[in-house]
Amino acid sequence: MQSFVNSVNVEFGPDEFTSTERMRRWLTHHGLAGAGVEPSEPDRRDAIALREALRALLRENNGADPDPEARAALGHIARDCPIVAGFDDHGSHLGLQPALTDMRGVLATVLAISVSAVSDGSWQRLKACREHRCEWAFYDRSRNRGSRWCSMAVCGTRAKMRTYREGKRTETRA
Repeated sequence: MQSFVNSVNVEFGPDEFTSTERMRRWLTHHGLAGAGVEPSEPDRRDAIALREALRALLRENNGADPDPEARAALGHIARDCPIVAGFDDHGSHLGLQPALTDMRGVLATVLAISVSAVSDGSWQRLKACREHRCEWAFYDRSRNRGSRWCSMAVCGTRAKMRTYREGKRTETRA
């Protein structure tokens, strides 16, 4: 799910979902789609909508206000992506799986992974970077779940420098 959200680099590009062919290659490379999955243009738009809805929810995990539009978009897409309970290939683990094997099944897989993350407690550790130019999805490994940025060296430094400069401007005016 984290890789799915990070299929676009918000700051620099590229967006792996700019075309159906590019998206199919990305999904296949990441093990989300088999050889027979051929996304249509509406599928591509739905994948982007799901990706951005998930990103908005990950922003919420990092302190942003709830996004009702993201929740509505996720619900709208999920309605056409059935998930069922089933065993894995080894028959040893019961979990959520897509009911379909087409592109709807791919989106259902992403949704099932998200639901599993909620149930196993890892969802709250998945966050979108607070740096508005970045918004990279990352897993917060800190003990107190207090990480704000995907990288302290890049995004954290930017934010701290911005705060520092704003403080200097305020001092100069005063």
